[in-house]
Amino acid sequence: MRHPPLPATAWAPMVAIALASLSGCAGAGSFRCPEQGGRDWHELRTEHVVLQTDLPSWKAKELAGELERMFVVVRSGLFRNPPPAPGLLRVVALVSESDLKRFAPRGAAAYYHRPEFSGPVVVMPGTLGEAQRRVIAHEVTLHLTAQLFARQPPWFREGLASFMESMGTEGSPTLGGAPEHWSWLASAHHGRGMRAADVLTASRFDDRTGAAYAESWALVHFLVNREPERFRALQVRFARGQDPTAAWREVFPEWDPAAKDRARTLDEALDRYLNHGGKYTSRPVRLPPAPRATDRTMTAAEVHAARLALLWEARWVRNDASWIRAEAEHALTHDPGHVDALALLAASAKAGEALRLMERATAAHPEDGRAWLALAAFVPAGQEERRLAALQRAVAADGTSAAALSILSAALLAAGRSGEALPLARRAVALEPWKGYALVTLSRVLEDLGQCPEALALQRRAVDVSPEGSDAAAWNALAERRARLESACGTPPAPAPATAPGAAP
Repeated sequence: MRHPPLPATAWAPMVAIALASLSGCAGAGSFRCPEQGGRDWHELRTEHVVLQTDLPSWKAKELAGELERMFVVVRSGLFRNPPPAPGLLRVVALVSESDLKRFAPRGAAAYYHRPEFSGPVVVMPGTLGEAQRRVIAHEVTLHLTAQLFARQPPWFREGLASFMESMGTEGSPTLGGAPEHWSWLASAHHGRGMRAADVLTASRFDDRTGAAYAESWALVHFLVNREPERFRALQVRFARGQDPTAAWREVFPEWDPAAKDRARTLDEALDRYLNHGGKYTSRPVRLPPAPRATDRTMTAAEVHAARLALLWEARWVRNDASWIRAEAEHALTHDPGHVDALALLAASAKAGEALRLMERATAAHPEDGRAWLALAAFVPAGQEERRLAALQRAVAADGTSAAALSILSAALLAAGRSGEALPLARRAVALEPWKGYALVTLSRVLEDLGQCPEALALQRRAVDVSPEGSDAAAWNALAERRARLESACGTPPAPAPATAPGAAP
């Protein structure tokens, strides 16, 4: 079956950047790279973290060490037998508060971003305070569990990540510790009107007050301490890919959220646990020794790349960001073929000029798969063979890029070559199982090959991993495709038996 080509916005990250105005000059307060008298930037690597920062070298080493220790502590707290870590976690730490405001969502102490077309990244200030520690412990949990659980309903995903926030405590991390705001949570649970059934049946959390997250934390904390064996049994079902609602009813039939009397029984148990001094287990975690870290000074072109790469799909960037053009143009003085700079400029250029900019990038950096991905985005309609060739170059340049693999598989599917697309799509999901685009692409390929039940399972996972606060229209499209497949495919086959995932909680 031949499929229509995907729209240009599906082909590369730059096209998804919402930048309505890139004209003018940055003016006062614009970024100065080291060659302009700005701070030196350092890249430090540990076993699990790569840190890029303008902190002084000695502070950068301290921060890299602390981030590595937090990663190891969270991982050891989550798993009895930790699976291999999913690649290096990139962290960008910015000394300047104004810089952080430019790159981060409004009000964020730190944030973790999983853009569809590049690797995950943490952006934070140059200091590691308690607020940053909680955020990083929370997000590292999400980063690590994505590879283990085939299904993660929002209450489990966010509740477990909130449960692990105590692992980020400076000097004395604990597994299962209660947050300082326990009493607030207890009173809130008793009087706010949100109940366990609300979070157990939610497809996504849009509650900006945090009530859904607090209720999810309370539910996980309760299950860890009151129902540890059955909670582990539930995790096994999630790891196997079982429908979360069916899994909950199998493990906790007396707390079925669809039955009012049984849902009320669970709320009463949570009330007793939170409001009447419920006992819980908390154990200290020994910090590992200070890790080894390599340190090198970054070139000016690399500094600009580290910063500008943060803007790929950064929907929170305000439209008055003329500083983006100024920094991109300055990056080109260091490297006339700078991939990130040319890609950002191409995003606001006319079609012909955008294509020429990316041809310039691929000529200068044929080894950079992102340049070929961006070039494919701007290939004119009707030149599908040229687009395919560019995508094949992207995969050849970086065979570990889930973005390149997914986009090439989608192009092959559109060309009626789903058999060739299948191994590429499977590899993309194996590399980055949290990527919605990769999951949907594999689902579409499987559907085209007549493997409807497996396609449905992948589409359900894509809905699960859709980030909170994402575009409502995009989420609705995911849910509508899921509903169509549910109607067409029926019930997916029962998952194969699996051993316990080994999650420590």
